[in-house]
Amino acid sequence: MSKGVSCDICAGQTAGRQRDHSAAKQRTAEHLKCDEMESADSTSGHPPPQAVLVKATKLYNAIHTQEAYDEAVQQRGFEAIEAEITAVMNDLCQVMASAGGPQHQDQPRLRADAVRLLFLLLSVKHVDVMEQKAISAGALPALVEQLSGCEEAQKFAAVALSELAVRHGDAVVVVDAGAVPPLVQLVSSPHDNVRVMAIAALFKTTEGSVACRNAVVAAGVLQPLLTAMRESTKADVLAMGAHLLGNLWCDRPLPAPLAEFAPFLPVLVNLIGAPQQNDRVLQPARRAVAHFASLCVGEDGTDADRDALVECGAVGSLTALLEVADDVGKCIACMMVHCIAEGTTAHVQTVIDADLVPLLVNAAARGGSDPRKREIAAASIGSIARGGSQQQVEYVVECGGVQPICDALDGNANDNRVITIQGSSSPAGRQKQALEGLPESPYSTLVEQAGGVDKLVELQTHNDIHIAAPAIVFLGRHIPDSIDEQRVAALYQQHVAQTAEVETNVGPDDDIGSGCDSDGGSEGEVDGQLEGDSGEEGAEG
Repeated sequence: MSKGVSCDICAGQTAGRQRDHSAAKQRTAEHLKCDEMESADSTSGHPPPQAVLVKATKLYNAIHTQEAYDEAVQQRGFEAIEAEITAVMNDLCQVMASAGGPQHQDQPRLRADAVRLLFLLLSVKHVDVMEQKAISAGALPALVEQLSGCEEAQKFAAVALSELAVRHGDAVVVVDAGAVPPLVQLVSSPHDNVRVMAIAALFKTTEGSVACRNAVVAAGVLQPLLTAMRESTKADVLAMGAHLLGNLWCDRPLPAPLAEFAPFLPVLVNLIGAPQQNDRVLQPARRAVAHFASLCVGEDGTDADRDALVECGAVGSLTALLEVADDVGKCIACMMVHCIAEGTTAHVQTVIDADLVPLLVNAAARGGSDPRKREIAAASIGSIARGGSQQQVEYVVECGGVQPICDALDGNANDNRVITIQGSSSPAGRQKQALEGLPESPYSTLVEQAGGVDKLVELQTHNDIHIAAPAIVFLGRHIPDSIDEQRVAALYQQHVAQTAEVETNVGPDDDIGSGCDSDGGSEGEVDGQLEGDSGEEGAEG
């Protein structure tokens, strides 16, 4: 569990334990008075519920701090304290199961108090054997049963199960006890305090365990969690919901189709983009969206995934992030746009229709404070230009998209960035040149004005053939005098002749300038080879 998440959960639980510790002292006297009216003898052989609660309260008060525990051990001995813990655990589980019988008027309260005291004892971190004694006493089935009890019992049963999941070190014990289905049901509770404890318990149950994560999703948590996050305005519910989502979709293979997770994205994006958002909500929401974006980028992204994002309204929700969010939020939005733009021309069109391209150009502009944001924004623009139709590429150019793509052509450029320049400027530019009767491709001129040509001249000597080849092709078509023929010859000397012929359609004896001319007969094959080898842009997403 991350430190931030642990602090989020523990902060609320610590405050609750402090209140419960004070309440425990007050209730001790109440239980003593009630105990005077109860017979110490019981037909079942168990002490009366009130007596159990008094004893458990006294035990907790005696050991709840390290100093108090050390003093108790010194006065009574380690074995005596261990024996009392065991006896109290057994008695509390019995109270949860019986609570004075069906005719007892205080049955719900007694059971809730027993659950609360069990949680308080489990929260005593300096007693290592506490969780094992609770499990041995039958606490797991008793707590699962109380998830169907009164509101107070539900709340403390959920948080006690959280403690057991963490302290035992293996949440499978909670899953095997049958706790997941009732916890999922409590996500729909009308009481926010119960909701948040149930979600927190599911979060801790899924932490670091694919099997437990799959069990939680299989129990049907997605729809009630989505409803809770849409309806609730409580920071605790929203924060814990985002934490849980981060666990549910952090790794592939996903436990459910991505389409079932997609509706959460607009909810999270709205949380991130909300003005003056509580930091406890903002941070897990950011992490969850970043995890989600990583699922969609590169080889993991499919057109079906993108369809789901479009259908749930995720594309439109990204506008607010790109407009008003800080650099981290904008970076996340750029990742999502990049994912969607890697799809079909229909997916690209949804990005254009949402007016995201001008926002991407602004995000990629030089002078911004976050270089990572500029890099991802430029990659998103490049995806649109590389995979878009003639009309879509023209729109990107009109929005000023050539400059950020050229800015990204640095020493760390990968093959997709160079292919974007070559692929988008050549076919689309030549078509526009032909339609408008221009003397040369207007896009090639824009590339030169944006400083792209100078960078391509440098990149033709790159050690990676997949970067050097498209740079050479672009220069050969538009500025053949800039080609380094010695570099081309060196590529063949480095035993890459066959690869170079596939990538550039140029042999070692060919005339580079004429063979790559824009009117040459090889251009269609070159375009096909380059575009077919563009691959995915996972390193940029």
